[in-house]
Amino acid sequence: MDFLTIVVFLAGAVIGAGVCYAFVLGTRSESKVERQMRELQEEFTAYRENVNQHFNKTAQLVNNLTDNYIAMQKHLEDAAVSFAEPPKSFTLEKAETLPAAKTDFVSLEDRQKQELRAKATDAEFDASSHVEPPKDYAPKGKVGEKGQLAEDFGLDSKVI
Repeated sequence: MDFLTIVVFLAGAVIGAGVCYAFVLGTRSESKVERQMRELQEEFTAYRENVNQHFNKTAQLVNNLTDNYIAMQKHLEDAAVSFAEPPKSFTLEKAETLPAAKTDFVSLEDRQKQELRAKATDAEFDASSHVEPPKDYAPKGKVGEKGQLAEDFGLDSKVI
């Protein structure tokens, strides 16, 4: 009985180990839904990382743009200051060497009026003359008829 007891014990141990291994293997293996869930989670994590990289790069480029704008503005300010200053070789003339000042000042409007008066001698316009609008001198058949400048001239009232 010793030998038979040992063989039965070993056979039971091997069968128990096989059942235990199959049970543990079944619980460890992922189901189809769990595997899809894990893949979706990994895909979402990769997408979120790409979005974060995009916004970090955009923020970096905006910061560079701001720095370049500040540098451009400083450059323009420096140039404006340097261009506003007269060159060192530039000297003002003394008052004695300048031409004499004119005593008669004529504004541009007065000068234009003088030029218009000189040109107006041909036509002899007078501001006080009364200008009349054009008159309708078209020949009329009867005294009460309307002339050619009337809005309804030539329209037949029967047609309308």
